[in-house]
Amino acid sequence: MNKKLAAAALVLGMALAAPAAAQSENRSFDAVYSVHARGVEAGDFNYSFRQTGSTYTATAEREMKGWVGAALNRSQDYTYSVRGAVAENGALRPTQYQHQGGRRRDDRPNGRLVRAVFGANDVTTTSVPAGMGMGDPAATPAQRRGVIDQITAIAAMVTATGDPCARTLNVYMDGRSRFDFVFTPNGSVTVDSRAYQGPGVRCRVQFRPIAGFGDPQEAATLNFVFARTESGMWAPVTIEMPTDGVGVVRLEARRLTMNGTRLR
Repeated sequence: MNKKLAAAALVLGMALAAPAAAQSENRSFDAVYSVHARGVEAGDFNYSFRQTGSTYTATAEREMKGWVGAALNRSQDYTYSVRGAVAENGALRPTQYQHQGGRRRDDRPNGRLVRAVFGANDVTTTSVPAGMGMGDPAATPAQRRGVIDQITAIAAMVTATGDPCARTLNVYMDGRSRFDFVFTPNGSVTVDSRAYQGPGVRCRVQFRPIAGFGDPQEAATLNFVFARTESGMWAPVTIEMPTDGVGVVRLEARRLTMNGTRLR
């Protein structure tokens, strides 16, 4: 084998090995966001992601505060958790998801507990108390195949390889609402936020509702901003997410920490 062929083989071998390396990494991401809903700063969203080799966990907490929280009677306060596996190509695959909150009259003191089990071909959702509606129309088994939950979706943004603005995320939010996030590039920006100052990339994101929403939803164009970090991960500085109750909320980072190092 001549030197050029040997070099090409080495490069090809490294490229083929790269996905497995992503699977074996230990990575972490922690963030504190301000929640903006209907034009006002309405609360906090705390997020934490941990990858240990080929497994991951993530937790989150959303709390509405002040007059907004009082007006909503704590019905938009939730805690979330998910665990799953990291595929050889670095993709995150949830296995067990749950959330609790939405304090309504028929719920337990801390709100309804919802669990979703992600299988190879479908997702099974249960709730306590039982009887949670699955939307009209409910997502079909085919629409639930190969989806991720919204907490894993944030982790997938963080751990994206290549351009974070060139991908589609198939999301099954809260074990009930099915939608797609379709990312396309929307230019470079200079970020000057409480959490980070420096260069960033902006994504145009098409929110495409598919099934399972309690109220009629319309397609919308969202904007996400990411900062590339020394770890190779992407820090979401600004993201927008649909909710079941107050429409699309915008999360603006107040603190971002990658692998134990806080961004500035």
